[in-house]
This record gives sequence, C-alpha cells and structure tokens, in this order.
Amino acid sequence: MAIMVCRDNCKMAVNVGSSSVKTSIFYGGNRIDVNMNFIGLERQLLKVKYYGLANHTDRAYHVTIGDDLEKAASVILNLGVSVLREIEWPAPKAVGHRVKFAGFGKGVERFTEKNVLRMQFHDYLSSRHNELCLAVLRETQLAFPSAEQLMVRDQITEDLSLHDVDRIPFDNSTIRRYGLYAHGFHGLAVKACLEMMAKRFQIDAFDGVVCQVGSGVSFTAISNGKIVFNTMQFAACDGPIMHNRSGTQPTGIALRFLKYGLKPTALPSMYSLTSGIYGLAGVPADSTTTVEDLLSRPEYVHAKNAYLMANGVELFRSISVLGSASHFIFSGGLATKHRWLGPELLLIAKAITPNMKNTIVAQLENNGGKFATAGGKTVRIVDIDEQACILNECERFFTEMEVFEIESGACEVPGTSVGVVIEGRSGWSDGSICMCMADSDFLFDSSSCPEGFIFFGKSRGDFFLRAAFARNNKIPAVFIESASHEPLSLINKVVYMDTPTQKIVMI
Repeated sequence: MAIMVCRDNCKMAVNVGSSSVKTSIFYGGNRIDVNMNFIGLERQLLKVKYYGLANHTDRAYHVTIGDDLEKAASVILNLGVSVLREIEWPAPKAVGHRVKFAGFGKGVERFTEKNVLRMQFHDYLSSRHNELCLAVLRETQLAFPSAEQLMVRDQITEDLSLHDVDRIPFDNSTIRRYGLYAHGFHGLAVKACLEMMAKRFQIDAFDGVVCQVGSGVSFTAISNGKIVFNTMQFAACDGPIMHNRSGTQPTGIALRFLKYGLKPTALPSMYSLTSGIYGLAGVPADSTTTVEDLLSRPEYVHAKNAYLMANGVELFRSISVLGSASHFIFSGGLATKHRWLGPELLLIAKAITPNMKNTIVAQLENNGGKFATAGGKTVRIVDIDEQACILNECERFFTEMEVFEIESGACEVPGTSVGVVIEGRSGWSDGSICMCMADSDFLFDSSSCPEGFIFFGKSRGDFFLRAAFARNNKIPAVFIESASHEPLSLINKVVYMDTPTQKIVMI
C-alpha cells in the first residue's frame, strides 16, 4: 500500500551518519535544520538553522554528550520539538529516516517492529550506525507519536546485488549461505548528484565517478547513468579509510586478531569504530580532535598522507572499473570544505598530472570552487541536500517490490536464497526454492538440491527430518505457520529470502 504525504503537511527528514544526526523540518515552503556533529568526541556542536524565517536567528552552541547515543538522540529531538513550539508549526505527519544496514528490500518501507529487529540483526555490519539510528527512531516516536515513521534505504542499487555471482570469488553455496550480495551505500548522495547533473547541466546519462568524502567515504563508478561499482560494498568498513573506520584491509589482519585472542564479537568495533584516520594519528576517537584538525595540523601530516594515499588507491580502483574516466563529482563535508582534497586524490589515483592538479586547484579558488577543467578532465564540487532527497523518496513511496512479511515464521537454517518458488518435487532443482507442505513430496536427494526451503504447516515438528536434511546440506530454510499466511501466493514468484530475518521479497 502506498502512503500519500501531502506537500502542504509538515514533514521531517532524519539523516543519521557515523558521527552526526541531521534533522530537517519542512512546512509551508520554509525549513528548519537541527543538527548535531562530532558524536563520540568530548564535545558536540549543536546547530539550529532557519530558512525563510526572517524573524529568527540561527543558533550554534556546544553540548557535552560524548558517545552517549541515547542522550544525543534525546537532546536533538527535544530541541526540535522546542523549535516547533517556538515558531508554532504543527507536528510532522511523516518522518523519513535514512538507514543503511537493514537488509535487501524496497527503497522505502514503514518502520515496523520487524524492520527494527532486522536493523538490530544487521548492526554487526554497521559500527554504531544502526544503534544510533534506532535511538533516534525511539525519540522521534516519543516526540511525534502520530507521525508515519518511514525507513529510507541508502543502498546504492535497487537490484539485489552490484555484482554478478561470478564476480564473487566463492562457490555458489557459500554465497547463498552467507548472503554475499553487495548492496553498496551512499545511494542517496549519488542519486542527488545524478539528479543535479540532469536538472542543472542536462546530463541525463552521467559517465564518471561520484566521490563522497565526509566522515564516511565512498567512490562510485557510473557508466551511461548506470551504477557499476561502489567501494562501500558489503559493510560500513568496506572501501577507503574513513574517520574512524579501517576501510578494506587484508583478510589476514582479521585472522591475526582472532589468533591473538580478540573476541569475534569485537571485530566490528575494531574495524568500524577504533580505527581509520584516528588510528593512523594515534588519537583517541573520543578526544576533541576533529578530522579537519588531522588534515590541517602539521603534527598529523603522516596520518594525513596515509589517509589520502589509501583513498586515492580506492579512487583508482573505481576508475579502473570504467577503463578510464574524465568526469568527477566530489560531494560530502570534507570535499566541499577542503577544495584541494579532490584534486589531491585524483593526482594520487593517476587520473591527472601535477600540472593539471595545479590548474584545477587554481580554477577552484578563482570561480567559487564549483567547477574546474584541465587536460580533458572535469571536476565538480557539489553541495547536495540529502534531507530533501530523503523526503523525495518518501513522496515516491510506492510498492516497487512486494514484501512477504512473516509474523510467526522461524528460521530453520540461516542464509539467503534467490529463486522461483515451486511446490514439492518440481521445486527440487537449481534456481528454485522448494515450498514444502506437510504432504509434499520430499526427495532427500543431496546430489541436486534447491536453493532454499519454505516449510509451511501447523507445527515445526512435522518438518523435523526435512529441516535436519536442510541443515546437513547447509540449505537456507524457513518455517511458516499455516494460520498466519497464504504462502501459495508465492508459488511461481521469483523471490529473495533471508531466513534469519524471516523476510521474503518478491523481485
């Protein structure tokens, strides 16, 4: 079912980053931003900015919250409520929340109890992003209990995966068992950049690389308007080194951590919270030192150079996917504040020469810092508005992919599957997900197994032997209680099934 959010209603966009929470409230053609930066440092900067309201003055002040995510969420939402009362705006009718790690699904979904559980399940991939996002959701629900809460996925592609299976160097059963599908991230930022190219410059099929350089960093290769590569592929720490994330590192580092006694549950924090440029600089992530300090102060020059080199290598990888690239878009807080950053990364990536870099930097300094060209290469530095992009996605909230919600389901064997749902013996083949009723034929043939199993009946006990077969053969399987659904509606549908989160998406 679609949601219709009237443009005249008050609406709110919530953008949770790795170290910030940005909120925007829109009403009657006007807008107010209430933002908090540097969550995790000793002090936080809290800002209120008014657009189109001449009688109100922007405010900024410091608060001391540290890494208390619940307190950060409470402070920013309470301030938002106070601002609404002050200017006598109504409460928002809809709130769109940008989320990254919620599993595969529609671009926009309601924030149901199941979706909250799915974000908790995927928190392992996200550093503290999902934890902070859910803390903000709880405070938003308290502040605006009647508002429609929508989760807006920040995945780079609406397809199941950026990669064909034959590009992932594992056998198919491993890919299926562990859900090795690369969704990519910073999708809203890339979408905003491409929309800007189309509207302002009449470039409908962009060819080149979009470089998002803020607290999170990613490089996205685009061919004829189609996204073909994104460095942040499977998790928050994939791709370049970021402010407190390690970026992609050799597998041997993780093996070494485990060999020397690091608990497996501590790996996400090691890779996604206590590393990155702060690790390179030897500075605790909870100090008063910002990334801007690390990029500008002479005592951190070695950390800065290592950070730039690592990011330049990732940019080189993105260019290599295209063969070559002539057009580059830089967005994100660091790239827009530090105009030298983009040209420096392009030089390291061997995309430009030192002379071309000097020409580009001079042009950026002389023309307002938005556009430069040299040697057939063009560089654009753009300030994108992800908040408006979040609400635009909410306005386009239609059922692009149907989700089959399982309220009383149970995971029999964890994993993911993609295939056509076929009942009984006919579903016993590659590319099929076998639907098993209590009386369905079950072959118990390990030589030619389906991609997954859906067991449908009154009792899990009725499928004990079949579930044991699935477990022994590592085939993802889920049980659905017959009283809760009509699973025959899945027959002959192509679906993506994620058994740990009990989610089935028709694709």
